[in-house]
Amino acid sequence: MTTSYKLEALKKLKAEKKLEREREAIEFKAKEEAEAKAHQANLERIAKKMAIIEKGSVVPNPKPVVEKKSTSKKETKVEEKKQTTKKKRGRPSGSKNKKK
Repeated sequence: MTTSYKLEALKKLKAEKKLEREREAIEFKAKEEAEAKAHQANLERIAKKMAIIEKGSVVPNPKPVVEKKSTSKKETKVEEKKQTTKKKRGRPSGSKNKKK
């Protein structure tokens, strides 16, 4: 037989899991709605382009997104210092350690 505190812990665990499943279902539904909304917007965008193409006009290209690269002198100096401070591992080279 199980004791009362084990039964209570089991009931508590089941209740927590039920709440967690409900929370996951809500999150999944919200995610699905967001994906459906994005898909619908994509279909509308494609429909506009197809209408322009059917008219015989030229479809304007969207402006490309340009990412700025920021490299400063400090970053390059730190990288150079890291490379020079590496020590070799293993047996040091010298006349005493050579095999005969």
